[in-house]
Amino acid sequence: MRHLNFRLLPSLILTLLCSEALQADDPALTRPEMKAQLEALKERTSRIPLPPPTAEEVAAGKSLVNNGRLRSLYLPASWTSWLISGWGVARPAAGGSAATLNTLQQQPDYAFKTRVFWVVSRTNDCQYCLGHQELKLKKTGMTDNQIAALDVQWDLFPAAEQAAMRAARKLTIAPQRFGDSDLQDLRGYFDDAKTIDLLYTIARYNAVNRWTSATGIPQDASFGGEARMELNSPTAEEWSDRQSLVAPVDVEDRPEWESREVVQERLQATRMRQSPVNLPSVETAIVVLAKDTPGVVPPQWFRAISGMSVAVDAWAQRQALIREGRLPIQLRLMIAWITARENRAWYAAGHAKARLLASGCPEELLYSFETFLEAAPADKRAALQFARLLTSHPQQVGDADVAALREHFSDHEVAEIIHLTADSNAFDRLTESLQLQLEF
Repeated sequence: MRHLNFRLLPSLILTLLCSEALQADDPALTRPEMKAQLEALKERTSRIPLPPPTAEEVAAGKSLVNNGRLRSLYLPASWTSWLISGWGVARPAAGGSAATLNTLQQQPDYAFKTRVFWVVSRTNDCQYCLGHQELKLKKTGMTDNQIAALDVQWDLFPAAEQAAMRAARKLTIAPQRFGDSDLQDLRGYFDDAKTIDLLYTIARYNAVNRWTSATGIPQDASFGGEARMELNSPTAEEWSDRQSLVAPVDVEDRPEWESREVVQERLQATRMRQSPVNLPSVETAIVVLAKDTPGVVPPQWFRAISGMSVAVDAWAQRQALIREGRLPIQLRLMIAWITARENRAWYAAGHAKARLLASGCPEELLYSFETFLEAAPADKRAALQFARLLTSHPQQVGDADVAALREHFSDHEVAEIIHLTADSNAFDRLTESLQLQLEF
């Protein structure tokens, strides 16, 4: 299939230039096709075993949403929250997922951020997350026709939301090409704090998508306590045959890794640059971080989010991703290096490189993926190939890719590989979209 030269203009008056027939694994391009895929996902078998809820889980009132259950079964407890701004509310004492959803809906930007999540999920072809966002948007009062417009006609939304959706799609599908003009487009509608919050949120949505799509979680039949929700609902005729302008028919192959000399130049440039966005002050970040780790000068990534309610929890979780879990530390660092190189996230690459060298990894292995892969034993090789695929082409991850991991790793370790890759993709997008300065 021909890739598209695809740019989302404010009016979204585009002609789809795909003349060849879609392959069976291509994303659905019309709303009825998409809804049929979302409904069919309820019959999917999880790629990592997901047993039915136990009587104890039901009696305890625990969340029965498949995503949360899979994470609780296979990941360390310190990893399991996605720490998305606006999601950081305490779970109600009673009512489970339905009560949590009702609480979230009271937040003023909930509907807006859910629309952004829908765009990210459609771009990644993450059908599990799309199903959940469809439900949430309808519960905010959006009609099916209004949700359909998210796919084909953004000029029906306020200009600020259009800018947010442009940023969401670009940062999702081509983070290596997200640059000054994209950042300035956002800043034309949002102040610095809201720009940081939005970029952080888009980054985290990309992590959620990669987890739910790669693990192959089946769609929830009842969405955790809600009455059974039919996703394949009728579509109004005016929207039924309009082809998506968000679905990922234009995914680019990432370029080959840069040479050692070019990487050194890019890292040096990253040490010299200044973010165009006004970050919270260093003094503010120090005070915030002292709630968890006093006496530490925070890195730039923490300074960037220090004005957000999730900052301290995000710091603690990032430490836990290194210190807790079952995977060898060097493999975790290798995954971070691969995602940063694929995403051209130079701040993240600088951090991953320093830690890899400190772990004993020879520097000469770092500048070619093939060399990096050849030097790894068979089990690590499978994990590194998977991390690269999930980073650059999450829509292409299939049953066989996870099955290949399970030949070398336990189900808990497979879950950790997926989660670490997903989290690194979020870190890459946040730090590079803000053009953070490398500290060393």
